Amino acid sequence: MSILWAEAVKSHQHNFHNKLVYFSLLIWPALLFVTSYYSFKPFNLSATGPLSAYIETDQIILFLLTGYLAYIFFWSLVQSAWNMSYERQAGTLELIFLTPVSRITVMYARAAGNLFEAVWLFTLFTLLVLLTTGQADHIHWANVPIALLFLSISAIVWGGFLNIVFLFSRDAGILFTIFEEPMQFFSGVRIPVLAFPVWGKVIAFFFPLTYVLDIFRKLILDGAGLLQLIDQFLMLAGVLAILFTVSVLLLKKAEHHAKETGNMVLF
Repeated sequence: MSILWAEAVKSHQHNFHNKLVYFSLLIWPALLFVTSYYSFKPFNLSATGPLSAYIETDQIILFLLTGYLAYIFFWSLVQSAWNMSYERQAGTLELIFLTPVSRITVMYARAAGNLFEAVWLFTLFTLLVLLTTGQADHIHWANVPIALLFLSISAIVWGGFLNIVFLFSRDAGILFTIFEEPMQFFSGVRIPVLAFPVWGKVIAFFFPLTYVLDIFRKLILDGAGLLQLIDQFLMLAGVLAILFTVSVLLLKKAEHHAKETGNMVLF
């Protein structure tokens, strides 16, 4: 717990020393939400329209809000991992290499610290939109705590993996590009995955957010019970287990490479 707290404090001091950062935590995702919402306006949103086969058109606000809320949880950790790659270049990652605690613990503690710093403001924005648009009555509030819990756990596992990948990569820029727009588009944040052609569904298969968002929406919007989603939970657990295993193996390989060559860049 002390490691988690220390990483959260260090992350806060490094990334949130300017009050304008807090403003950006709200204005950027809020603009994404508004832009996506109004992009639907030119289309036929009636019950017989093409979108009705994939989404209840009177719940577009809820669809987009839940999509962007889950996306912010995952995207905030892409940003924090990208920042860490610059810390490595600047030589300010001494805690990771001097601490007696296992580095895998530090990776996940850092992910958790960055997550809770980055998502709280947009979460409040989401609640505000629900209340002001009258959509709050359509939310299954009893499922919200468990939905946020598994969303947080999934995002932290994803963030730990990204921290390791970005820490030991030569050029994090290309990874940043891969995880930005493609993850937002193909994971079903703005458009239901079922509406994609086969090749789009294949791409969606590789993003953990796809599985998380499917469960998240069914819990909050449909009121599904845990037993009803057991297959989806097992699929997600398998994806997260693979991410964790790859993270451990990659970290061990990178540490071995650094000891042999004195170079932290693995690929």
